[in-house]
Amino acid sequence: MHNIKRIAEIAGVSTSTVSRVLNHHPYVSEATRTRVMEVIRELDYIPNINAVQLKVGRTKVIGIMTPTINNYYMQIIKGVSNAGKEQDYQVLIYQTEENQDLESAALELLRQKKVDGIVILRRMLDWSAVRHYTKYGPIVTCEPLKNKEISSIYLDHYEGFRIGLEHLAELGFRKIACTVGRKNSVNSQRRLQAYYDLLAARKLPVNEEWLLSGIHTVQDGMRAFAKLESLKERPHAIMTTNDLVACGIISAARSKGWKVPGNLAVVGFEADESQVADAMGLTNITNPLQRIGQEMFRTLYQQLNGQPLEPASLAFELKVRQSTC
Repeated sequence: MHNIKRIAEIAGVSTSTVSRVLNHHPYVSEATRTRVMEVIRELDYIPNINAVQLKVGRTKVIGIMTPTINNYYMQIIKGVSNAGKEQDYQVLIYQTEENQDLESAALELLRQKKVDGIVILRRMLDWSAVRHYTKYGPIVTCEPLKNKEISSIYLDHYEGFRIGLEHLAELGFRKIACTVGRKNSVNSQRRLQAYYDLLAARKLPVNEEWLLSGIHTVQDGMRAFAKLESLKERPHAIMTTNDLVACGIISAARSKGWKVPGNLAVVGFEADESQVADAMGLTNITNPLQRIGQEMFRTLYQQLNGQPLEPASLAFELKVRQSTC
């Protein structure tokens, strides 16, 4: 098996020069770098990753703790991964299924030095249990948290929902319905608070039958429309959980001869790169999840390198299409 010493002999350079080339050190001439890389390819040399990690004290891997893998979380993961690639980092996705034992196992990766840092997309463990692991490396979350040991890159869903609801109210819609996902989650609670606050501020009617929870998918959206259609007093507009739910509602409404927005105005709430919104002419609130992922990696990287943390500049955005006007 070939080693760095043999590569150096053939390339006519020192072993330290070969090491600098392998570690992407900037202070190597392009001609020397090219010669060394040609020898590496000819010998089919593969560096001992474990030895390199031991020497530099880094795995160049970021662990991502996620309860599941769906479009919402994949947008954040994509942001972390893309930002990581720029610094030669890879990501290790650890799906926990909201199981505390699996979450603990993911955090153990940090203690065992198998990852340099951990991104937490959602957890069931108490933060006090999570905080214990910060002595082994940086941890960042996209959940709302004010803690010196754990950084949080978070956009308050109250503001995102408020923007969408204000849009409907400004257009003159008075009877506004609302769908959310997990009713007891932090984000759903903030969305519901925005809903009730908007109705109160605008003196709009409150009808608990217009509030539907556990609505996540296209099929859920279709069922939600069927429920609203069956009511004696029907809403004229609806703020939805996400673009897929909005798609289900619009499809079901049109199949029943309803006009959108004539009979029902619809607003979605989605991550960036929503193909549904353009295809359906859907007004939606864009949630910059990929940017959130990028900022999460940037925060981890700054902590790993002892750099001061810089505040992230993130915001929801209303994109008006044909489903409301």
